[in-house]
Amino acid sequence: MTPGPQLQAALDTAYEVFARHGRPTALDAPPHRRPEVLLANLTATPLRELSCEAVGPYAGWAMTTVGDSGNYRHFLPRLLELAAQGDCAHMGTDPDQLARKVLYGGFRTWPANERDAIVAVFEAAARQAIGESLDQATPEPWLTGLAEMGASVSSLLQAWLAADSLDAGLHLVEAVRSEAHASRRGGEDQSAPEVQALRLWLRGSAVRERLEALLLKAPEDEIWRVEAALIESAAFV
Repeated sequence: MTPGPQLQAALDTAYEVFARHGRPTALDAPPHRRPEVLLANLTATPLRELSCEAVGPYAGWAMTTVGDSGNYRHFLPRLLELAAQGDCAHMGTDPDQLARKVLYGGFRTWPANERDAIVAVFEAAARQAIGESLDQATPEPWLTGLAEMGASVSSLLQAWLAADSLDAGLHLVEAVRSEAHASRRGGEDQSAPEVQALRLWLRGSAVRERLEALLLKAPEDEIWRVEAALIESAAFV
């Protein structure tokens, strides 16, 4: 999606906050990662102009096999921006993957202004995604990321439920179907309490009532999608 004013302001703040983490001059990585080539690609252009092709491979390897938390935080604002734009397919550039990366990098020990900047981007992106078309964005990964970081998502969930646009409703449809798929996989849920609360919300009566109301308003070519979600939702009861 194209960042709107609120999301763009949050991204700009992230660039300002993380600017103290300077551009790395070396990357600690095993030879097969070709750290010199990787670094050259990462530093060939200004941070805000880094392409998905240049930063994408690093996004998935960061901190586990390439570089440290300081290196990662230098590139993090651009990774957040690419995640918001949603057109970078490399591992580590999806919102939920980014959340897990920052947690791996010691997020809870980072300065408050850095944590606040990341949370603000996730919140703004989730809020904007609620009203975007299905082919542009989806709020669920941003909300899951927030929950994994321990941030409250209750106000965003209420905003999602209250949004009466078709796009907001269809996002809810897809989130319910995704939750049903996850539920069928089974196994013990090891998610953070906030993530478990989000999953329970998707299974709840308020969401089901929203889907039932959507069924009466959905265009004919979308009814099947809503009906499928209602069938999936019935299994939660």
